[in-house]
Amino acid sequence: MVAIAFSHPSDGIAVLKNMIRIAAKHKINPSFAKLSETSSKILELHIHEKKSFILDVLTEFTRNKVEDICLKELIEHAFFYTDTAEQKEIFAITKSIVLGEIEGIPEVKHLPNLNDLIRRQWDSILEAKTEFLEFESFIKFRLKEYLATLLKVVECAIDEYKLELEYQMFVEQLRTCLTKQRSFSKSDIIIIFEKEHVFLFDEQQKQLSHTELMMLHEKALRLTNVTNLDERLLGPLIGLSPSSARIYAYDIDHPLLQTVKNIFQEKVTISPIERMTYKEQRYYRKKKS
Repeated sequence: MVAIAFSHPSDGIAVLKNMIRIAAKHKINPSFAKLSETSSKILELHIHEKKSFILDVLTEFTRNKVEDICLKELIEHAFFYTDTAEQKEIFAITKSIVLGEIEGIPEVKHLPNLNDLIRRQWDSILEAKTEFLEFESFIKFRLKEYLATLLKVVECAIDEYKLELEYQMFVEQLRTCLTKQRSFSKSDIIIIFEKEHVFLFDEQQKQLSHTELMMLHEKALRLTNVTNLDERLLGPLIGLSPSSARIYAYDIDHPLLQTVKNIFQEKVTISPIERMTYKEQRYYRKKKS
């Protein structure tokens, strides 16, 4: 028998209910799990052989119990973010990383699986046939690798948070520059965004040449004092400063297009290339060919 002592009776009851629910799914008699007659804080597991679902229940409960609390404490006490708004932002990013909603962070790819870290520790407890265990002691002494991994996740989240702040400052800077720039077009300009190629047509439906685009880009560099301005679309568009623009693209979620939208806001509409009328498609394909 393994007896697990929790700090609150509600914890033991919660684990017991999940044990019974999962045991029923596996058509297993749930009598192996019960609360101790001496204390409702103690859950007794009468296990003669290891069952995978028991590890699942204990692992899920442990993560639900400690993870959010640990993340918030790490943000405040390990990285010294005391502002409530900043804490919430970083916590939200951290949760997104943990849930796999943010991809492409190299450091995260090589981190061990959080469930596996906890599961292995519970497995060793059951394997050793430990008779009595305090849940708080399990957290303190058995979850060091898990907590170290959470620390690395928070560190990655803070890096993402800083990048987002830099991006927002970049967008705001370009918006401010646009307010000082007089618009030279009174009607829509048309932009066709085809993967690696971008075609701009002015209000007279004339395609801008490479030389004209570079001149507009140079103008944008002088206006914004930004050295790494995209020269395919963003730079020329800022230099042109249209009153409105319609962008047609094969990939409307392309990061560059999202940046353009964030800067120009309601002045820009982005639509799939299929939304162009047949007449427009023939006209602009003929022009750019």
